[in-house]
Amino acid sequence: MSKRNYNVFFNTHTVSGIVISVALYVIFFAGAFSFFKEEIINWEKGTFVKQTPKENVNYDGILNALKNDYQLEGRDILFRLQKKGEEAFISLSPSKDSLASKKAKTAAYFSLNTNTYERKSYTEFYSLGEFIYRLHFFSQLPYIGIYLAGLVSVFFLFAIVTGIIVHWKKIVSNFYTFNPKLILKRVWADAHTALGVIGLPFQLIYALTGAYFGLSILVLLPANFLYNNNQDKLLEDLRPQLKTYPWIAKTTQQIPSANDFVVKNAQRWKNTKIKRFTIKNYGGTNMKYQLMVNQSEKIHFLAQGRITIDAFTNKIEDIKAPEKEVYLENIQASIGKLHFGHYGGIGLKIIYFILALITCFVIITGVLIWLEARNKKSIPLSKRLYTNKVGHIYMAICLSLFPVIALSFIFVKLLPQAYNNDRKSLIYYFFFISWLIAIIILRYVRNNYKTNKYTLWTGGILGLLIPIINGFVTNNWIWKTYKAQQYDILTIDLLWIFLAITAIIFAVKLKPAIQEKSSLAKNPINYNEIKALKKQNIIKEQALVAHQNNNQLPMKTKIISLWMLIIFGYIFHHIYGLATVFFNQTVFIEGSDGSTPFWAHQWRILMEGTVFLFALLTIQLSKKWFKITSLIWGVIVAIFNCYHVIEEAIGHPDELSKIWILLLTAIASILLVINLNQWRKQAVNI
Repeated sequence: MSKRNYNVFFNTHTVSGIVISVALYVIFFAGAFSFFKEEIINWEKGTFVKQTPKENVNYDGILNALKNDYQLEGRDILFRLQKKGEEAFISLSPSKDSLASKKAKTAAYFSLNTNTYERKSYTEFYSLGEFIYRLHFFSQLPYIGIYLAGLVSVFFLFAIVTGIIVHWKKIVSNFYTFNPKLILKRVWADAHTALGVIGLPFQLIYALTGAYFGLSILVLLPANFLYNNNQDKLLEDLRPQLKTYPWIAKTTQQIPSANDFVVKNAQRWKNTKIKRFTIKNYGGTNMKYQLMVNQSEKIHFLAQGRITIDAFTNKIEDIKAPEKEVYLENIQASIGKLHFGHYGGIGLKIIYFILALITCFVIITGVLIWLEARNKKSIPLSKRLYTNKVGHIYMAICLSLFPVIALSFIFVKLLPQAYNNDRKSLIYYFFFISWLIAIIILRYVRNNYKTNKYTLWTGGILGLLIPIINGFVTNNWIWKTYKAQQYDILTIDLLWIFLAITAIIFAVKLKPAIQEKSSLAKNPINYNEIKALKKQNIIKEQALVAHQNNNQLPMKTKIISLWMLIIFGYIFHHIYGLATVFFNQTVFIEGSDGSTPFWAHQWRILMEGTVFLFALLTIQLSKKWFKITSLIWGVIVAIFNCYHVIEEAIGHPDELSKIWILLLTAIASILLVINLNQWRKQAVNI
């Protein structure tokens, strides 16, 4: 390979890796715990799991119980049956019956104990396991989260390919010559290569499958052309079990027993377990029963079977034996099994978990190599300060995730049952606020060695406390769960003991002397020099201002103008929204009584009002605190405006004028942040 091509691949590998490093670390670290999602959920409940054969569940009794609170006629009813325990997740589609009540035309989703019929809403049964699983693909960011995760996966695949090209000749030699006693840059480089090779197949699988799941909407675009934009037919071929049937009329016959159908078909194929039971068009003349089963992976890797019959005539509408090969269904099932590790037991989960943590270490070493390489004495101090600032923020975000997750496990275990209705919100607030506090504290430690040491010790101690607190709160001590064969609870306790001990061992092994191998020790940065550096930069900037062209706008004028342009953007957006009345669209908000609600005033003050306030204050104020405050609020406004234009483009792609004005507003916000940052660096009293 020529030197030029090598440099191109090396730089693209570095840039693509650094850009996605934080997001990728969060994906893999949260993904590692997501392998134990079901175990975490059962650990969090703290109740012993009772196994009931799914064919023995009284589905007729459940349906009768649901009739009291839900009008079931015309709905599709889906029972998602869990592998362990008596819990099922039930989805009720809106009723297709045109005569149904308004309440019946609303979808519902809840969990139900198939033995006691106790129901819990989504917020009540929401768990830390569900939260971490959704953090894995940024579900907490509405609309754009999963697409962001998909884009990160694409860039990750690109980083893997360029990394293989760059390190191809050194892969074997670096793997066997790893020496922790060398300078840190060499240590990180060798570890990055060696561990990257170990996890390479795993990482390739996750880059490809992650991109598929995150950007599946793009995968379906070419298929739409093949089906002439008939999405119903496309989805029917891709996932036949999701086929819907039009509502004809309400039946006058007695509804056949669901229990009889399940019992009769549960063992239609040998060695199968029920996965889902679905009723389509409940109470209609064309009501269907559908049963989906799984066979053990030991018998067949992609063993999924299903049968759909007419509930009244018992005519088989659709049937697929588990051993039957269907390309479209099998390719999707194989991607899911590879991504979630559903083709093995607890041993496979542990292997995937370790490989995910190894990938996290590869990501961290990549960032550390980048930091070491850009801390040379020949590099200007301003660039070194910026690089180290980025590194401190990166390391604070990534490494703080370990103790924050450990602390969250303790929090959910101590959370009283009385707060179950607010469980989801409380988990959100506690996790993100704790994470933000940890990031801020560790960012200003300004020492990656100390950041690593603090997070390992904190995470290790908190991890050891988790099984102890679990024992005191639920009396589920390790020896009791082992004796009672409650392996889900036991697995999580042992997992945290293993993680905690490993973290403490590494923390003990980390000696201060290791810092001497760092380039920062050879070329230290005295943070007291920052003020002197700023003074030098101010002098340079003042000299530049003196020679600027007369057509150049003064900084304050630019900033005030950009604030006002953002206000105009908001006004035009509102006007374009109201203009829809000319095209026979209503702007009436359901439930309104003519008075402006308080939330509307909140948003007006928060967005338009504060933007106008900052424009006014900029005329008079130039103090350092005001510049920093303006920059912070400018960043918030820019993030909101960028999110708003993406949300509008996805949710209302036909509203071209609104999307265009929102895009211009977002651009103005980005320019505002750039100019506010430049203004902040100027002298306080020019």
